[in-house]
Amino acid sequence: MKIVLFKNTVESQEFFSFELAKCFSMLGHEIFIYDCADPISSKRALDSFVSPGETVFLSFNFNGMINDPLLCEKNGKDPVYLKKTGIPIINIVVDHPYYYHKEFVNIPEKYIQISIDENHAAYMERFFPEINASTVIYLGGTQLIPFESGVYKKGMTIRECSASDLLPFEKRRDDIIFCGNYMRPEYFLKYLKDCDRTVIDFYMELYGEIKAAPEKTLEETAIKKIKAEFGDDADDPYLRDCLENMIFLDLMVRHYFRGLTVSSIADAGIKITVYGAGYDELDCRHPENIVNMGNVDSISCLKAIANSRISLNIMPWFKKGGHDRVYNTCLNGALCLSDPSEALKRQFKDMQDIAFFDIENIDDLGERVADLLSDKGKIKDMALFGYENAHLHHSWYNRALELERVMKDSL
Repeated sequence: MKIVLFKNTVESQEFFSFELAKCFSMLGHEIFIYDCADPISSKRALDSFVSPGETVFLSFNFNGMINDPLLCEKNGKDPVYLKKTGIPIINIVVDHPYYYHKEFVNIPEKYIQISIDENHAAYMERFFPEINASTVIYLGGTQLIPFESGVYKKGMTIRECSASDLLPFEKRRDDIIFCGNYMRPEYFLKYLKDCDRTVIDFYMELYGEIKAAPEKTLEETAIKKIKAEFGDDADDPYLRDCLENMIFLDLMVRHYFRGLTVSSIADAGIKITVYGAGYDELDCRHPENIVNMGNVDSISCLKAIANSRISLNIMPWFKKGGHDRVYNTCLNGALCLSDPSEALKRQFKDMQDIAFFDIENIDDLGERVADLLSDKGKIKDMALFGYENAHLHHSWYNRALELERVMKDSL
């Protein structure tokens, strides 16, 4: 099989693509990396690479389907290359589908959408039933190439790595870290600047209700409020249009809880190292306990995890799916401390190979972290069990095997 992936896209998506490319090569497939920053040369090479009936596009968030001057028309919104050639595209959507309603207008015939959360697949079935989007495959994790004498070995793959290749727990630099950017929730209020007072009040009430019920998805809380407000007029087409306009609320809620989680640890007197932009703007009673390393790329995040004992995860309002931060943490030998999702509760066992915290009782998180750090032998053992679990089940190699089946079925 011939597989086309994409680079010079969003940094994390490019990283995922490169990880999958290595795995697919191990499985015996031919790989072509389309350079979105050089479409002229890439299109010429792509035409030479493709073979009808053997080639599949594998994309994250519509790469290859939008904004390419040679693969698309109509201001980059119509994927004419895929429509003309009939090449299947497997598109992994790593955000909630309500971010992409406009992209769903011009879907090629051989389009398969991969969701990373069962709620996302259910959303597509309800609001876009004409699109093939029932498949759920979670993101994967990456183990760094083993670290020895200050250098990373070259040429090793995830299948050749083991727990013995991890940096020893006792030599790790940080007790607890978090990788991810932060923005003050108020930043996103700019999207309401042209709205009248009634609309602003509705959205702000909804924002408060979402924060008050963090166990629920945004769409669950929003649909209930819209139906209470508009009754029978709030049919599914109306709801779909409303939800498309609530992306800013999703971002507000994510960053609100991200900031609350990090500050609760710092305010409990525990040093936490953060890798990401924006933490100089975080309201916190004890900012001296936040070690701010600034914005970094995916590899730097993995190196930070590999040098920590606990790595914090806050789910991005995915209530049923997984997240690469969890699997990266486990595969690099740290203990993952996360709020749970249905997938994570199936995949891991609390206080055995992961530590869960209750996002509804975030004030207790500092005490939870302190308890964990009081017994480093215990968290070392938990981290090892987490590593073995993720190495067997949750690397990008595991996801490549799942994607391989989908791609073969698409031809």
